Order: sequence, then structure tokens, then C-alpha cells
Amino acid sequence: MKKTAPSPTLPCGGGLSKIVISPQKVMTHTDSALRRVCGLSLFLLLFIFFSCSPSLPSGILNEKKMTDILVDFHLAQGMAEAQGENTDIARYKYIQAVFKKHHITEAEFDSSMVYWSGRSEDFTDIYETVVMRVQAQAERMGLEATANQDKFASLTNEGDTANIWLGKDFACVVANPVQCIYSFTMKADTTFRAGDSFIWRFKTQFVSYSASNEAIAILNFYYEGDTTACVTELLRNNPKNEIRHIPGRGLDSLSLRNITGYIYLPLSKEFGQPKPLLISEMQLIRMHKPKPIAAPTPVLEEDTIVIDTIPRQRGERLSPIQMRESQPRERKINVVKENPNPIHPQMGIPQRTNRRKK
Repeated sequence: MKKTAPSPTLPCGGGLSKIVISPQKVMTHTDSALRRVCGLSLFLLLFIFFSCSPSLPSGILNEKKMTDILVDFHLAQGMAEAQGENTDIARYKYIQAVFKKHHITEAEFDSSMVYWSGRSEDFTDIYETVVMRVQAQAERMGLEATANQDKFASLTNEGDTANIWLGKDFACVVANPVQCIYSFTMKADTTFRAGDSFIWRFKTQFVSYSASNEAIAILNFYYEGDTTACVTELLRNNPKNEIRHIPGRGLDSLSLRNITGYIYLPLSKEFGQPKPLLISEMQLIRMHKPKPIAAPTPVLEEDTIVIDTIPRQRGERLSPIQMRESQPRERKINVVKENPNPIHPQMGIPQRTNRRKK
């Protein structure tokens, strides 16, 4: 028969009585206390997280709503361009239909664009989703039929004609002191050659129509010897833009150091603030200068006569006979033609057939 260990006792009140504490009850009370402490800590962490998370300002659309509106906005732009004539009027009608569909005003959309474009990481996530959804829906609607006809659409970063763009595919420019300029810089590497030509291609869309919707695109080329070439283009409501640079005489022999590009949206005091400008599908096409075609070497025919001159050393004087023989001259070849009307004494003089008739 096994003996059980006596339970621990604590003296109380001068030893008049004893309190018996069971080990199982001690463990139970400890577990319940730990659960209360963990639950309280988790509640405090969740409270701190949600209380510290930033809330959207009044009148700003949330990320999901903004994504849905931008998808419809780009599809509306594509349908307006497909109209052909009166593109500006069609674009305005389609965009107003988008605002009506989502029950928002143009002012709310403009304010939300300014808010989200100022947060580059969030705006990048929004636009990546927008681009994927727009491409999928445009293919189903047949709006991208002309994209396959673009001769630069399938270019890579290799070859004589290549797309060397390394920046992001989209950006947003807003007419304020902080977000009014989009810029990029590209340094020349070993794939660049003297005489290269360039085309900066991109699409632009103002979020809505305004009389002050004008932007400026600038492309700078810095060559060796502190030589600079600049190309400037005014951007308005044309969605497709190309800025070309073909180096002329004097630049085509210099090495290129780097390229910088800018898109600037100025504030118009006369007509008010222009609408935000969306920039997408950016490309930088580099084209090598074609190599000159070498002239074909002349091939001597078999019956060509080559006259050798008499070699002589420097300072040696030629005699008159040698000088005469060293001069190039034509060689006459005596050709004996057969007489078509031979004379035979026994037959007499033949009658000429070409004698004039009297």
C-alpha cells in the first residue's frame, strides 16, 4: 500500500487552525490568470493598431473605389478615341457617364487623385491593378486591336532598334509645388553608339477637360565636350505622344553621356488649376545609325588591256625613247573584213547591188 505525501500546511492565527492548499487548485488559478493577462494584452494591441491607423480625409475615395473608377475611366478614354471624330466631346461625355455610374462628383475624383498620387507606394499598387484589369477588359471589348499594329510594341532592350526604358510605366502629375514635375535620368552605357537616334513615347490623359490642360515635355541629351541638345513638346489633349531626336551633323560623331526627361504641368493663373495628368505606357526607343554601304570593287573584264609603265628609281632620268614608250597609248587592232563582192577576172566585174537607180 502506497503512502501519499501530506498536503502542505500553512500556520494561521497562532497555530489554532490549518489551511490546506491543493497543488491542482494552484495550477488552475495560475492558468486562469495567464489567460486574463494574454487576453488583455491582445485587446490592448488591437486597440493601439486600429487607433493609430490613419483614416481617409473627408471626401477622399478609398482604394477599392478608386481602383474601380480608374478602370472605367481608362475604358471610357479608349471608347472615346475609337469614335474618330469629335474625340474631345466624346471623351467628356464618357467621363461624365463614369462619374454618374459611381455616384461621385468631378471634384471628389480630382481630390482623390491628388491624395493617392501623393502616396507613391499605394498609388503604384492601385495602378498595377488598374492596368491589368483594363488590358483584360479592353481585349474582350476589342479596343486593343490597333495595339498589335504598333511596330515598337514587341521591341526588347537588344538589337539595333531597342526599347531601353528602365523607369516605371505610369505616373501622375498634379499642378502643385510638390507633384508638378515627372523626371527621369538615364546614363549611357556600352550599348550606345555615336549617331544614335531616340524616340520618347508615352500616352497622356487629363482626368477631365479644362481650358488650362497644357503640359510641357522636355528631353535633354548631354554629349561629350559639354555639348547639349534639347527637344521640347507641348502636350494637350492628344493621347499619343512622340518626342524624336535625330543628331545632325556635328552631333552624330560625339559620344552620348546621359539623357534626362521632364514632364511639367504648370499652374495657369488665367484659367485656373489644370486637371491631374496621367502618364502611361512610356518607352524610350534607341536606333543605331545605319552603317555606310561600301562601294563595290571594280572587276576587270578578261579583254581589258593593262599597259605597264617602265619602273624607274627616284632621280633617274628617262631617255626620249623611254618617255615615249611609257606614255599610255591605244593599241589599234587591224580587222580585215571579207569583201562581200569579190572580183573574179574570169567572171568580169560584178554588178553592185547598192548602185543608185537612175
